[in-house]
Amino acid sequence: MRPFLSLPWKILALTLSALLLMTVVLTSFAIVKMEQDFRLQQQKQLQLRQQQFELLNMLLENQLRSWLESFTDMANIREQADFSAFATALARHYDTIALHLNVEHQWLFDKDGVLLYASTPEVPGRVRQAVQQVLMELQPFSEIVCAEHCAKLVLVPVQNQSGDVAVAALSTTLLDVLASLKQGVGSEVAIVRIEGDLERPARELQLLSLSNASRMASVFSALPAEATVKQAIENGLPVQIGTEHYLISFLPLVGNGQGYYLALVDDTNKFARTKADYQYQIVIFALVCFVLVAVLIYFSTQRLSLRLLQMARHLPLLAQRQFREFRDHSQKPPLVFSDELDVLGNAANQLSLELEHLHQQIEHNTRELENIAMYDLLTGLPNRNMLLFQLKKYLAALERHPGRIAVLFLDLDNFKLVNDTQGHAAGDLLLVEAANRLKTCIRPTDLASRFGGDEFVLVLPDVMSDEHPAEVANRILQAFQQPVELNGQLFYVSGSIGVAMSSDPQSLPDDLIRQADIAMYNAKEQGGAAFTGYNQQMYQRLSSRIQLESDIKDAIRLQQFYLVLQPQIELSTGRLVGFEALLRWSHPQRGMVTPDEFIGVLENSPQMVELGYWVFRRSFELAQQLVGQGYRHIRIAINLSAGQFLDPQLPEVLQGLLDEFDLPANHFELELTERTLVKNIETTLQMMRQLKAIGFCFAIDDFGTGYSSLSYLKQMPVDIIKIDKSFVFGMLENDADYQIIVSTIAMVQKLELTVVAEGVENRAQLQLLKKHKCDVGQGYYFARPLNDEQLKHFLADEVPDGFLRLS
Repeated sequence: MRPFLSLPWKILALTLSALLLMTVVLTSFAIVKMEQDFRLQQQKQLQLRQQQFELLNMLLENQLRSWLESFTDMANIREQADFSAFATALARHYDTIALHLNVEHQWLFDKDGVLLYASTPEVPGRVRQAVQQVLMELQPFSEIVCAEHCAKLVLVPVQNQSGDVAVAALSTTLLDVLASLKQGVGSEVAIVRIEGDLERPARELQLLSLSNASRMASVFSALPAEATVKQAIENGLPVQIGTEHYLISFLPLVGNGQGYYLALVDDTNKFARTKADYQYQIVIFALVCFVLVAVLIYFSTQRLSLRLLQMARHLPLLAQRQFREFRDHSQKPPLVFSDELDVLGNAANQLSLELEHLHQQIEHNTRELENIAMYDLLTGLPNRNMLLFQLKKYLAALERHPGRIAVLFLDLDNFKLVNDTQGHAAGDLLLVEAANRLKTCIRPTDLASRFGGDEFVLVLPDVMSDEHPAEVANRILQAFQQPVELNGQLFYVSGSIGVAMSSDPQSLPDDLIRQADIAMYNAKEQGGAAFTGYNQQMYQRLSSRIQLESDIKDAIRLQQFYLVLQPQIELSTGRLVGFEALLRWSHPQRGMVTPDEFIGVLENSPQMVELGYWVFRRSFELAQQLVGQGYRHIRIAINLSAGQFLDPQLPEVLQGLLDEFDLPANHFELELTERTLVKNIETTLQMMRQLKAIGFCFAIDDFGTGYSSLSYLKQMPVDIIKIDKSFVFGMLENDADYQIIVSTIAMVQKLELTVVAEGVENRAQLQLLKKHKCDVGQGYYFARPLNDEQLKHFLADEVPDGFLRLS
């Protein structure tokens, strides 16, 4: 069992969690924003410091250039023939300028770059490069040069009386610039050398010049061990020494001092204290809010919890049908304003009223149902429940009074036709009339019941002779010979009756009814409007049928079915026009099962559609083979069952097969029986039009054996009419069959359709059909249905050129 946690505590926990999450998120956003503002301010300060450094650098450069230009004028270099006097003057004033301008070294070069004077014997290579640049451009030049330390280098061209050009060069330290920059920005300043891999630790930075050596050294030594040089250049580095906070920022030096940076160390103690104070204030504020909210929520939800617990304690009263007591305990007046609890209480009270009314209604309905549970509401006859109850009583009475009981199972013939044509209301009237007629045919002691749908079961107790059930069955059949008037029309409805009898008290009611049902189906198979008594052979036939259905399922699964092709010959020329695909079954125990045995069972089974699609695929394979052998105008006729023809997936499946085998639809003829065509005329026409649009042609199979085909023939996109073989068999001996064939051929030709005669078995039939211009013939006279091997020999031996010799 799960631990119990009160609703106020759940709400309190959820609210405080949400408040805590919101506080953390807002605080994080505020701190991040504070740091972003700080960094933005630092960036602006860095830009300002960069500008200040460039200004100080420019001032130093201008100062040195101004001194050189003034000294040149003082030395009257333009009135001298060479630069020897100017070199002597530079040497004489070296100590003065070194003292006042912090000049470290000075040099003088002639126009060929030859050194005329130097304050130091060493001349850096960068100085000589700069001299060549000044001699070429005759423009002053300056830059910051860093080696062991960084210095400012200034070069100025001078010209004597003869027009010769010399270059005076000075170098000075940047200590004055660093001191001025420190004084201007208030930060400690150092020059740092950065070379090599930027991912190495920042502690390895090389310090060249420092404004405050002791502080700068301590700050740089406190750099985090994981901090890299790249991070230092891009984002700066925060440093904490005890309680002191610093931020080191880097600015690149101007000129060609690549790899050298100005390091600025700022005191960030004020920002750190502000940040810490802000976090402390947020924590205190959140704690105060949490406490206030917790107290407020707890007392606010306490009433909710108490009301809900009280209602939960009283809800079992509803299950105990104590509706009034529940309302007395659950009604509570609102405090000041109504809220959801009051709405819930009112809804619960309303629910109790509805449940009380429903309970009363159920009790009333239950009493009524108990009165009518044993009778059919439509006909007033006892229903199946009463039938089983009474039949059980009759059988039990046989122990005390031996005798026999008869059960008659009646099913109305063609009842569905009345429903389909006149509607279900008319069908109900027919059932009522049937019940009334049944009651007139039995004794008062007999039982007539409606078993379900259009099925009725009669129980005849105390049967004294074998003839009595037959007499009752005959009376019923005679009663149904009279027409029934429905909606102003007369209908003739017959019935099929099965009879089962028993004298054994141990017989089961369901077994007797099932036996009568089996006998009834036997009467229907004989044409209906009759009665049949049950015998063991009927059960065996039914068992055989069930076994056959099971074998059919296995045959489909084990691929025991195969196709044979029966040729169709054009009678006027002998040309092979096509084949009809016929289904055959080779059973491992039964052997060859004839189509008459399994087709009827197969057509009424759900496996018919699945097998039908296999027939299509196999027919497409055979057609592809025939076309590949050169029979490009051949056509294969495929029989369609009613279930498959009404499958909405049929057009899609056939189109997929056409695409898969790359065949046009005119290689296939779809054969339908008359019963299939008129079963649902609207659906039939719609499906035929869809398949016709794809390119398939249609044939009516077994023409003349069904009904209503002529009335619908003009509406249907039919191409071929096939005359049933039963007429061809009797055309030579039976004048009626002969006239049917002649008139059918004439009618079909008038409609400009193709007529095919099935069952041609002798030359006389062939000649008569040719005489009346029948288009195509099919039968044993030309060839029996051919398997794959027989088909190969037939094509090679009988129709090598596509024509069969008709003799």
